[in-house]
Amino acid sequence: MELRAHKFLVTGGGSGIGRAIAERLLADGASVVIAGRTESKLKQAASELGGDVYTLTLDISDCELIPSKLLTAERLLGGLDGFVNAAALGCDQALGRGYEPFDITPDEWDTLNDINYKGAFFAMRDEIEFLLSRRCPGNILNIASNAAYMGVTGSYGAAKTAIVRWTRAFGSRYGKYGIMINGIAPGATLTDMTKGYAKDTSQPYPRHALGRFIRPEEIALLAEYLLSTAGEIVCGHTVVADAGDSQAVL
Repeated sequence: MELRAHKFLVTGGGSGIGRAIAERLLADGASVVIAGRTESKLKQAASELGGDVYTLTLDISDCELIPSKLLTAERLLGGLDGFVNAAALGCDQALGRGYEPFDITPDEWDTLNDINYKGAFFAMRDEIEFLLSRRCPGNILNIASNAAYMGVTGSYGAAKTAIVRWTRAFGSRYGKYGIMINGIAPGATLTDMTKGYAKDTSQPYPRHALGRFIRPEEIALLAEYLLSTAGEIVCGHTVVADAGDSQAVL
């Protein structure tokens, strides 16, 4: 499958879905910068991925630094025309416990939203501005969540709902410039974010019509299509890939 873009920055690329997408892009001949907050995790991932991959420390909650980080990624790759925004923070990761709407402090709310909401917006906005300034067609892929299609009682689902709407609005506005903006809303996928309850695909998961958890590489194959020349007929859309989750209402 032929990619539309060939030099990618993948945020959250050190693990989970971001890493799986980076691996798929490398297999398709792309050059990739994987970015995240933890340098040691990025270095370990890069050594295992091999290929034309670079690392970049980036905390998208520090929004003012995003434009300079895009320039760094551009220098590392000798160009930059593709973005995968997979950086996110789950409640278990941030709080050490699941989310309950009446059991969260304002500081905890800010911790989650600095990455999942504010950081997600400014990363996408600055990526669009980067491509426009270079008059360069390209791709932006946002990783949302099927939590956006459930009853929203907390910050995570609300942030992912916003990403779905931003994907639609920005995709419709900037597609005419050759900037294809799409999203994927995965169901329960085997990543660090779900490791508290998701162990492997042999473990039954009755919420999914598929009956099991989703593998990151399955999401990566969908990402490959959306980032390909064949996938450019899709613009401003978020594909729900949740194996028929019984709790999500589309």
